[in-house]
Amino acid sequence: MQNTHKSAFPLNNAVTWNNQGHMTIPNSHLESWLLNTGSLTQRLKTHCAEFNVQVVGQYQALATVDEYRQLGVEPEQCRKQDWQIREVILHGDTQPWVLARSVIPQALCERDFLDLGDKPLGHLIFNDNRFKRQPFQLMCMQPSDAFLHHYGLPAIATMWGRRSVFHYQDYAMMVAELFLPQAPVYRGASFEQ
Repeated sequence: MQNTHKSAFPLNNAVTWNNQGHMTIPNSHLESWLLNTGSLTQRLKTHCAEFNVQVVGQYQALATVDEYRQLGVEPEQCRKQDWQIREVILHGDTQPWVLARSVIPQALCERDFLDLGDKPLGHLIFNDNRFKRQPFQLMCMQPSDAFLHHYGLPAIATMWGRRSVFHYQDYAMMVAELFLPQAPVYRGASFEQ
């Protein structure tokens, strides 16, 4: 597992997240992906023969002020050693489909998520009814040429993402997911805005 502290996730401060219901989603196909409360991992697996998780990095670090606010935590009271940032790319049939960033309390990494490695985090969360998902926040962004080039991605007018907080006992963790251009979320519908 890499210990790099350089974030690969392009959404830390660059976009505006909107509460579910305060953003117009252009079509029902996209909406069915963005607002689905089931396991994204399981749904992606139904669209490919081979699914895998590439861990970009997992390390102790501070999250952003915005992320802490969503988690209901005072940013000035946070310490780097109390949190882990996990960034992964979910691949379907060798194509990068989703870039995900999770902000996880260190205590969960030492107990419930011990030895997570390249296993999907969603597999653990959705097989444990102690984790309660809160409503989504959504975003839509124009990907930069540099971002597309870095990941070898085709051009696309806009990319969509979502994030939500999961509560478990006294813990809160956040999972943000950016749907990359080749993801099934964009298939079979027009996404011009």
